[in-house]
Amino acid sequence: MKNELNVKLGKKQIKLELERPELIYGIEGVWCTQPLQEKKAYIELIEKNVPIIYSQNINIQKNRFFIPAHNQEDFEYAKKNQLPIKQVVAPYFYGVGDEEVRKDVKTQKRHSIIAVIKHSKEDKYLCVDCKGRVCKSFVLGGIEDGETPEQAALREVKEETGYTDVLITYHSPFVLINHFYAGYKGVNRYATLDILFGELKSDKNVGISENENKKHVVKWITKNELSEFISVNNNKFALDVLLNGEKAYTGEGIMINSYKFNGMNSEKVRDKIEEILNKK
Repeated sequence: MKNELNVKLGKKQIKLELERPELIYGIEGVWCTQPLQEKKAYIELIEKNVPIIYSQNINIQKNRFFIPAHNQEDFEYAKKNQLPIKQVVAPYFYGVGDEEVRKDVKTQKRHSIIAVIKHSKEDKYLCVDCKGRVCKSFVLGGIEDGETPEQAALREVKEETGYTDVLITYHSPFVLINHFYAGYKGVNRYATLDILFGELKSDKNVGISENENKKHVVKWITKNELSEFISVNNNKFALDVLLNGEKAYTGEGIMINSYKFNGMNSEKVRDKIEEILNKK
């Protein structure tokens, strides 16, 4: 059976096919092939009103849902027109080797940042090379209580590298999930990662603590050398954004912004929603 949703357009009701049912909470509009008097469409299953968008500016042949975080064509349209981008599937990175999740230790949930910081004058990026383990990355760190991701990025840059004159220029609408065993802490970590981009305004540097100096070496890596340098998989996602631009995420992962489905695997959620749709 087709996975169809009831959509009310004023007093009219139509059915639209949902190609990926797990993306139901990411619906931010309805593409319509013909102009209608109505401005909003009501989606009964999720009790949500969304705007109606007409197809003159996009190459579509039929009415369909508008899901900007997960459809590249919709993503580009949303960015251009400053429309909401609601992510419901986050890329999932699972630890491998020494960082594989262990069953005999507790798991800590954490909200963290990846800070991609460009040099003020050179085409180089601020990185850290950990001592005693294979971990070469952009600046990484947790968000403390009461902090915004931007504030956390600035603090982590200062603590890990000593640089204090930094401007955050962009906060990506996409987050990642990193699930791994942190041997240096003796716990599993389940971290939601925000990606922030910024630039060094000047070379002001207050130095780093002795403890930080024991943990890693601060390095400026040229843009051309980043692909070879970065060893952390979730950082490679951020690197791809830097090198190739931001794109809609079309893969599998962990559900977010999806109410009772939060934290579940997207493939399992797809099956559950298919069951709900096909019972109606």
